[in-house]
Amino acid sequence: MNTSIRTLCALAVVGLFATSGAHAHHVEGHEEPGFCDCMEGVEIDDRPWVRLMPPGMPSTAGYMALRNTTEEDIEIVSGSSPVAAVTELHDHVEDDAGVMRMREVEAITIPAGGEVALQPGGLHVMLIDLHEPLQKGQEVSIELHTRSGEVFTVEAEVRRADGGMGHGQGHGHGAGGHHHH
Repeated sequence: MNTSIRTLCALAVVGLFATSGAHAHHVEGHEEPGFCDCMEGVEIDDRPWVRLMPPGMPSTAGYMALRNTTEEDIEIVSGSSPVAAVTELHDHVEDDAGVMRMREVEAITIPAGGEVALQPGGLHVMLIDLHEPLQKGQEVSIELHTRSGEVFTVEAEVRRADGGMGHGQGHGHGAGGHHHH
């Protein structure tokens, strides 16, 4: 994907944050509001976000919904972000003792014609070893890389979680930072 398309995509997503959550976005061939076409075949929701963490926490997570408008599965196999030394794809799984633990996954598959939700307590993008503390309202760029070699950039707003199970709350994300499982 060339830089100008990626830049236009990033600008489109940034523009979404300036509008209300109820604003409808027309995407060629789609009437459903709330998604932005940021790579041929992949649409992202208009509210991607990164969890605001307490000062001193070296890692955080990014969340979004991704829709595949093609007839073939799309696999996201890696990521990167200028705000973190390491970007990984993760999921939460229940261990033998019934405790939810986070683990790195090789890929996140967006099924053909379907969606995948990256959300607290499930699949997410980990931003590890943050270069500096993130601030509420800050925009964070996250590049997602597909198995086919395409890259798309998501602009996510740093905000507090809306509640529910999340990072730093006894689910494999202790105050000691990020742990591999």
